[in-house]
Amino acid sequence: MINDCVFCRELNGSRDTNFATRYPEIQSRIIYETESLVAFPCIGQLVKGHFLIVPKNHDCTLAQTHKRLNNLNQELTHLLREVHLILGFELNNSLIFEHGALGPNDGSCGIYHAHLHVLPSTSKIDASKLYNFESSDPIKNIESVLKNTAIDKPYIFAGNLRDGFYQKLLEEQLPSQTLRKAVATQLNKNDWDWRKAEREENMLSILEKAELA
Repeated sequence: MINDCVFCRELNGSRDTNFATRYPEIQSRIIYETESLVAFPCIGQLVKGHFLIVPKNHDCTLAQTHKRLNNLNQELTHLLREVHLILGFELNNSLIFEHGALGPNDGSCGIYHAHLHVLPSTSKIDASKLYNFESSDPIKNIESVLKNTAIDKPYIFAGNLRDGFYQKLLEEQLPSQTLRKAVATQLNKNDWDWRKAEREENMLSILEKAELA
């Protein structure tokens, strides 16, 4: 655990978190967990069911988690399937993206604990146009993306399990929430800044479904 990491604090049961400030009556927002990963709804939902996948141990990026865990792909696949079953969405229709930021010099959202965004029912999103990616040819799966990514370099990737993923290694700071804003633009939404989110009905709906599962 790293004390100045809000995800580490939340996973350790602390109430000094962004989530607890908005939902003081809810003790945990975990939808599902495996030995090494947890899934919980994202603050500032871009679509209904928007959730995050986070390693329990502190890694800055999922590439670091992949390096540390031999079975990450199996756990990640299992967790994705189970959460989609709980929430009632089709896995292949979900946009999945990560800004693998190592620290403030890489931009991002101010949280430097690895977190994978998963947005159900977003098959209309063209992942190749979310950023100026290095190649127009998609990478087959997440494991291949992470396997070929250096653990000491920032990066971004986005895509889905049906069509593949687009990736880019970053040479300069990415403005805060760049991918969130790009997704919101394709969805014709003005609200993309998670920091401005207050209590959300979609958040409560996800947790209700998880409780009933």
